[in-house]
Amino acid sequence: MTDTVRDRAADALTRLAATLDDVLTLPTGTLDRDDVDHLTRTLYTLGNRLDAAKLHLLRRALEHAPESSVVDLLATSPVNLSRTLARKDVAAARHTDPSTSWDGSIGGLDGDRGSLARTGEALASGDTTLAHVHSAVTALQSVPTPLRRGTVDIEVQMDTGEMVWTTQRRADLIDGHFAVVTGTQPLSTANQLSEELLTRLDPDRVDRHVRDLEPDSASRRTLTFTRRHGMLRMTVDLDEAAAVVVRSAVEAAAKPLPSAVEKGTGLGGEHDTRSVGQRRHDGLVDLVTTGTHHPASDTDPVVAHQATVVLRATLDDTGQLQPGTATADTYGPVTDATVRAASCDGDITVAVMDRLGRPRSLHTLDRHASDNQRLIVAERDRGCIAPGCGAPAWACHLHHVVHWADGGPTSVDNLVLLCGRDHRALHAGRLEARFGEDGLPEARRMQRDLGKLTTPGPWTRNDHPALLRRTRELARALEQGDAA
Repeated sequence: MTDTVRDRAADALTRLAATLDDVLTLPTGTLDRDDVDHLTRTLYTLGNRLDAAKLHLLRRALEHAPESSVVDLLATSPVNLSRTLARKDVAAARHTDPSTSWDGSIGGLDGDRGSLARTGEALASGDTTLAHVHSAVTALQSVPTPLRRGTVDIEVQMDTGEMVWTTQRRADLIDGHFAVVTGTQPLSTANQLSEELLTRLDPDRVDRHVRDLEPDSASRRTLTFTRRHGMLRMTVDLDEAAAVVVRSAVEAAAKPLPSAVEKGTGLGGEHDTRSVGQRRHDGLVDLVTTGTHHPASDTDPVVAHQATVVLRATLDDTGQLQPGTATADTYGPVTDATVRAASCDGDITVAVMDRLGRPRSLHTLDRHASDNQRLIVAERDRGCIAPGCGAPAWACHLHHVVHWADGGPTSVDNLVLLCGRDHRALHAGRLEARFGEDGLPEARRMQRDLGKLTTPGPWTRNDHPALLRRTRELARALEQGDAA
């Protein structure tokens, strides 16, 4: 490094340190909420760019020393990173090297150098985080070797709308996909999409890690229900075969799904405030509510019917439920709010009772969407419309934007898809849904500050279904081409 370059770098770091000192010494109470939000987003974006600068310097360090020495540098004072994180940073520096055109080859010290150059560009512009880059590197290293090499012939749409066949390098397809995902999605969603890609490319990867089952555990299986303090307690002992299935399903359904991130900050809207136990509860309820229906193919947009709920209640002269009269079979009295939420898409059968408690007749509330309506809504929404949610159509409920109890019709232009978690959030006032001027659904989360004041977030179109389709298309493209 020449003296001029060294002086310029030192001057830039000095000015950066002075700016940080100014931020750290801001007096309490001098900024309003909007100022704090703006400065926070700006600082996080600059932090992403600063991480890109760190990776750039690590690449320069690798020109003078082996990887082990660079890891030692990061793992000792004053940096003091863990060796695991230090190795992740060094790997990220190699993969995002913009000076190398990666051809998908594997092997050798620098066989994967430059493989995520476009993802590195997103970090350098502040549009993604270093944690996203680490995730992309981990996913890329898990892609089967033959599918990372060579080229594929794929059909693409030109600006004129014409579809043409073109030859593209698998390396470019993978890097381009990760650049889009890491630049637009929360880390949890990016990880889910990476897992989707890897599972489709190597379906047996998870099964290879399942250990042998305990042969006699099935004899100890049991499930009991106990009413306690207005709630129902479930106690269950699962044999190991069932435990693998149930726990995997519940944990997958219980993952926190933040709202859409602010571009470049990694910051979402309302933080998922539920405890782990509450998320598992909601996930289990979702699984039971939607049943075990899975699509027959990637393009099958079926929305599962919810379970039938049998209520005993009194109807008024107009045929509507009288408030405070509902009782659910196998549970007991339920609130009107519970009836309202359950009846949004579920099958509600009402046993009308006389004054002596004797059943007089059965009524099915006629506001259930037809199978054709379900298919149309599923094809339009493709999944939960809540910001940042990745629930597919088959795991969603149909929600009346204008509730049927308020006169809302059971029609395609009044129905949207919501997963069980976000459906409950909407009925609890933590989420809102509407149709935009173009007739497509959008939603926004209600954000709460420290003073418990609720302010609406921005109206957002959930782009997760489109990214999920793109992930599956990438997997098919990687599998169909001929390695070169």
